Amino acid sequence: MTQQAEHPAPTIDPHQDKRDFLARYWDALMTGDMDAFAELVHDDCVVHYPGNHFLSGDHRGKRAVVDLYSKLYRIGIEQGTFIGEFHDAVTSDDHVCALIKYTLVLGGGQKLTGEAVGVFHLENGLMREYWLLERDQKMINDIVALSGKAALSGGGNKALAASAVKHPLAVVRTARRAVRQKRGVNTRML
Repeated sequence: MTQQAEHPAPTIDPHQDKRDFLARYWDALMTGDMDAFAELVHDDCVVHYPGNHFLSGDHRGKRAVVDLYSKLYRIGIEQGTFIGEFHDAVTSDDHVCALIKYTLVLGGGQKLTGEAVGVFHLENGLMREYWLLERDQKMINDIVALSGKAALSGGGNKALAASAVKHPLAVVRTARRAVRQKRGVNTRML
């Protein structure tokens, strides 16, 4: 009598649809395809965008959410100042969390790294609600204060210099972060 080796049944991921959502979401954001992004957003979506800057707050409805993400794309990804890496995902029946690592490219060849967690509540495969949690929200506040509006208005050194004059403490804190990171001691948040 010949014994047959038992092969385990293939495991089916019960949350593959959420992983597929994240793949489409991330691809749309990184390429700036706002039409593809809009297809992922529920009509009554609410995005809770953290911080203390002009983009912070609750953005309600598909139009407001797509407008927010269009601005974020133009400020960071399009400019080449935000380089994101999708690190991992955690899923449940109604939620998916994206773990993100990123690099912010500053002037003068300086770079800052950061981490964030995005928590999505999905409904029928669409983003119904979203919360972003930054590891160092103060860093993001400073970067947006220094370059956000300047980038949206067409940028240029003159606009960036005007932002630096308006936000001198943001310049100092950002320079301190860059120095600490260059030394390899970026474990403390300001």
